[in-house]
Amino acid sequence: LRAPNAKKNGVAASRSPLRLRVPRPPMAAQPGKVDIGKLSFEQLNQIKQEHEESIAQLSQRLDAMRQAEARFRESRSTLDVIKADPDAEGKAMLVPLTQSLYVPGTMLDTDSVLVDIGTGYFLEKTVAGAQEMIDRKLEVVAKNSDSMSTVAAHKQQNLEAIVMMMQWKMQQIQDRKAELDAAQKSS
Repeated sequence: LRAPNAKKNGVAASRSPLRLRVPRPPMAAQPGKVDIGKLSFEQLNQIKQEHEESIAQLSQRLDAMRQAEARFRESRSTLDVIKADPDAEGKAMLVPLTQSLYVPGTMLDTDSVLVDIGTGYFLEKTVAGAQEMIDRKLEVVAKNSDSMSTVAAHKQQNLEAIVMMMQWKMQQIQDRKAELDAAQKSS
């Protein structure tokens, strides 16, 4: 894609492919920040709906992260039991095929375990290696959960500010209407 070296609608195009200079809109002093006091009630309502949807999605993701963390912790505790029990070899157990389907089995080797790494792939690891892997995954899940919680908290604060501004604007509209009604009754 090449554009001739000309200006159209305030946009200067260069001869290099896919490079356009677009002037910044004077809407916000800082990128990503909007003065909500200057927005119309309809614009505020749209932003409010977007924030509510975003918060709902973040909440779902946080729930999924908490569930993953719980599964990792359960796996970690199972590995602790296997490692601590010297007589675990030869013991009967239930082997999970899915989250709700278990089949009977026997523990043959307590020195190594199969680790599900996703999409049907498994790795054979020592118990200590599997514990380290789970610990790393727990650390990643905790960091992601913390960052998502922070983002959700900021979005919630923004949502509250938007709702307050909408209430203030609605009160202004009602006050103006009352003034106009009073003025019409006086005339």
